[in-house]
Amino acid sequence: MDKRASSLAARLMICTALATGGSLTARGQDKAPGLTGIDRADDVVMARQLVMDGIEDEMMAIETGPSGKELALGELKAHASRISVLLTAFPHLFPPQTKPVVSSAGSPSTTAASIKIWENFDDFYGQTQAGATAAYDASGASNLDDFREHAKQLRAACDGCHAQYMQVEGPKP
Repeated sequence: MDKRASSLAARLMICTALATGGSLTARGQDKAPGLTGIDRADDVVMARQLVMDGIEDEMMAIETGPSGKELALGELKAHASRISVLLTAFPHLFPPQTKPVVSSAGSPSTTAASIKIWENFDDFYGQTQAGATAAYDASGASNLDDFREHAKQLRAACDGCHAQYMQVEGPKP
């Protein structure tokens, strides 16, 4: 297993542990196991950031390769396959309890996710799944030209979703 795959596997294990709360037992009578958004919203936000970091690492390998070297088609397809898996899971890390809010002390939310995600979740979900499909199609490319075309579609899907659903605050003067 290469370093990136090992890092991705570690991140997925962390996300799984965070999402399940490390246990399948309920901690209270009114809580259902697995609904970590209820009492671990910050952990869910962190888990989705780790998943997005993994997607970004895989995308960087596709677009630039290590040290600027072009990767073999098989390696590129493996990166695209991992992106497809991560993007398929990604929208499920946005329970209502993780909507961005300003704290009572006035500090900003800990997430870059825009409130627009929850206002138009079906569109957000569709965009992530379109990206997952583009990545999946790239993972099945029969040649480098076909792969590059799917990779362009994947980049466009990522950029479109970020433009609509990612809130980035610049430095305050």
